[in-house]
Amino acid sequence: MYLSNPVVTKVPCSINVLSSVTQSLSKCNFSTNQPNHFLFSKKMPAKVSNSNGQSFQKVPTSNSNWKMGETQKILSGKTLTFEPSVFSSSQLHQFLLGSFPRPACIISTISPEGISNAAPYSFTNLVCSDPPTFSLTVFKNPDGSLKDTQVNIDASNEFAVNLISDWFIESAHASGMQCSPDVSEFEKIGFTPKPSTIIKSPLVAQSPVNYECKVSTRIPFINREGKETAICYMGEIVKIHVNEQVYDADKATFKYENLKALVKLGGPLYAKINTVVDPTQPTSSSQ
Repeated sequence: MYLSNPVVTKVPCSINVLSSVTQSLSKCNFSTNQPNHFLFSKKMPAKVSNSNGQSFQKVPTSNSNWKMGETQKILSGKTLTFEPSVFSSSQLHQFLLGSFPRPACIISTISPEGISNAAPYSFTNLVCSDPPTFSLTVFKNPDGSLKDTQVNIDASNEFAVNLISDWFIESAHASGMQCSPDVSEFEKIGFTPKPSTIIKSPLVAQSPVNYECKVSTRIPFINREGKETAICYMGEIVKIHVNEQVYDADKATFKYENLKALVKLGGPLYAKINTVVDPTQPTSSSQ
């Protein structure tokens, strides 16, 4: 149950390290007693083509003959070791973004005046399934002012998460532009608003997966100089929307060849997910 008065916890920290490897790549539901519904159907072909003719592959691991206890590859290059303090604030921010791919998503909110806002965020992730919780970190603007997203969330205690897929990457990336608080990115960028069912924030109709979230916890981040640099919102997912073209409800299985999900890398870069590795898939020689 989300809280009407969200918990606020202050954490002295030089950087926000909540962002982790995107669950789009690492989420697994391994079980010895029941089907792994959130992996892939064993009947799925090794290579399929979507409606655009683009191939999508499900492949075994590159070292599929590995045996328990065997030591696997270690890179031969020299390990570079740094104290975080050797980086400038912006350099460290970009290093962290570049080193850990993350879910690519748009956060949509609505202002007290009813103006809808949408912006891409990369310090995000799913952090719990019971209760289902999504983590969003919003940094302050370079001049110390608050982003519209933070202002709106603080006023409403809610936000929506919209997964970015390949077919609208151009508009999704463009939504990161600076806009006046009285300008809606939905109108300026060209997003199609879709009504939520519980919260007031609109959903991005172009997105195949949307979460409606209510804030349960706020965690301000304080750097070594005692300055608040960012705030992390824990949002309980109170409603899930998913397009049937990317999710088979009967089989409880995602159609990743249709989802065409992206993950955020460093700088302006994204990565397409068109090949997935299934450690349980036998090699072609053993099939």
